[in-house]
Amino acid sequence: MLQLFSEPPSAMQFYSHRQPIWPKLQLAVSAVWRHGAERLDWIAANGLACAFTPNPDRLDLISRQLIPYIDRGMAVRHHGFFPGKEIGHALAGSAEDAMQLHFKAMEALQGVGEQLMTVHVGLDPNLPLDSQRVVKNLTRLVGYGKKKIGVTVSLENLRQGPTANPRTLREWAQRSGAGITLDIGHALSSGCVRRKAISVEKIIDLAADRLMEVHLYESETDRHWAPRTMEILGPIVDRLLTTACRWWTIELEDTRDICRPRQLLADHFETNRTCLWRETEAACVLPA
Repeated sequence: MLQLFSEPPSAMQFYSHRQPIWPKLQLAVSAVWRHGAERLDWIAANGLACAFTPNPDRLDLISRQLIPYIDRGMAVRHHGFFPGKEIGHALAGSAEDAMQLHFKAMEALQGVGEQLMTVHVGLDPNLPLDSQRVVKNLTRLVGYGKKKIGVTVSLENLRQGPTANPRTLREWAQRSGAGITLDIGHALSSGCVRRKAISVEKIIDLAADRLMEVHLYESETDRHWAPRTMEILGPIVDRLLTTACRWWTIELEDTRDICRPRQLLADHFETNRTCLWRETEAACVLPA
């Protein structure tokens, strides 16, 4: 059971004193290398897991930064967020340069926390993509991780670009053997959902058998926005609970913003626990 948040005395509290009843979830918070130890200390103090984004220029620091927290019981996964390093670049040399960085990141995280790294295609909309190279290089990453070093590769959807199309996301993941990291804020803010061409619940259904991780917040503009109610996220959370994915990352910058969705989730689970929870003993396993 997760403990309540620990905040400085002056911080606003978004939660009550009762302990919530949780389904079998690993609730995580995002952390980026530039946050330093303060962010990791806060995550550890609150009994949460961590989705960590390393410094691409100092991948050698991953172990030193994270092992002390893992030794204290923090669960950690890895977020390969490397803007400008596009594995599907239309220029072969640029794509290969990006691949080498991803390979090095996968090697650096060996033995450090859970062996899963989320990757991206199309982070920089100004870089030209080659869809065939995307699939080819994703397949290389998946194969290297699976056969050589034991790291699972999971492809994240973005708000814009080809992975904002859920069918493209699923096709590329399926053809390459990658898992899917479903960013709910990106999905809610994508053109296809805003046009009502598809619902987020349907996207979850499309991704379900490859769904390895969820990023949870309400919307993205130039930043990520926390929910104020469960009006939008409630039905989405209910659908997520029907899948085998049990790693949910609250991807918000301000710790005060993180408190709100955590308590909203607790209240939602308290209200709906008798009819919505699906017992899941193990995390999602990718189809063979």
